[in-house]
Amino acid sequence: MKKDPFIEYLKEKDPSKQQKKYSWYTAVGLQKVDGLDTSDYLKEIAKRNIEGDITLD
Repeated sequence: MKKDPFIEYLKEKDPSKQQKKYSWYTAVGLQKVDGLDTSDYLKEIAKRNIEGDITLD
């Protein structure tokens, strides 16, 4: 079983980061349902978004 790339955010106290984590986790899960694997690039972008380094804007 592969390591969850977002596991460190499960205990996050900042509600903004926690919400972003769950949104990304859902997106990755939906890809898995379709039989798709997420790239390391996507995981890195997701982490940067959760940390606030990049935004949707």
